Amino acid sequence: MATSTDHESAVPEESGATTATTIERLEHLLEEWRARIDELLVQADLASKDVAEAVRSQAAVAENAYLAAKSRLKEMPRDAGANLGSLRTGFDKLVGDMRGAYDSAEAVIRRGAGD
Repeated sequence: MATSTDHESAVPEESGATTATTIERLEHLLEEWRARIDELLVQADLASKDVAEAVRSQAAVAENAYLAAKSRLKEMPRDAGANLGSLRTGFDKLVGDMRGAYDSAEAVIRRGAGD
């Protein structure tokens, strides 16, 4: 399982990165988060009932943020000269929300494993 110490930047700050390259990286980032969320759901299936409910609840929040980020990514212009400004800010917030929900679900799993 990936840990909450993974600190990937939502939008790369590379000076030579084109908008298309940035969007490809963001798509890859979202694919990684999708896999993490799926892994949480598997762990929820293996957990006790109380833990499973809490994990599923947080995983649902993460999944909603994932879907919103994926939708936001589709709105980003693909031409190299485009300004990503507000779209980038919104995407970063959604990834932060997803990360927070994921971390909360992961904490529930850790607490449940300690019982």
